[in-house]
Amino acid sequence: MSTLSRPVSVYLQGGVAALGAIVVLVSLVGFSLIFSSMPPSESGFAEGLAILLFGLYVLAGFVILAGGLLIPQRDAHGIAFTSQQRTLLTYGLLAPIVGVALVPLGAMFVPPALDPLRPALVVGLGVFLCSGPLATLVAIGLKLRDSRHNETT
Repeated sequence: MSTLSRPVSVYLQGGVAALGAIVVLVSLVGFSLIFSSMPPSESGFAEGLAILLFGLYVLAGFVILAGGLLIPQRDAHGIAFTSQQRTLLTYGLLAPIVGVALVPLGAMFVPPALDPLRPALVVGLGVFLCSGPLATLVAIGLKLRDSRHNETT
């Protein structure tokens, strides 16, 4: 079968998913290089800013990766996911977007009177932001496990 007979969605899925994976990898490598060469500051502002910036890049990379893998495939071309895996990828796409959108809303609407509740909200937001990339990785892992299982049978 020639590569010309493949649908465009195969190339779109592979290209977008690869772009997301590249953004994640370049962001992690860039973070490790910059953070290790950064002189320590007294306030920690520069370190915090580097963590925030590269964290957002990694999160965006995972959103792009999940979005690319969600591009539907037909006729045994590309990577086809089960409904459970597609649900995980959808969660991996939406959870970081909603989590990042909730940060300014939480800062606006959580009154100072709720100071004892604030650490629980920050932990909850952190778990919510991390669960999206984890869901994407679990979906990819399940797909790899299924493909290995199909090769051995």
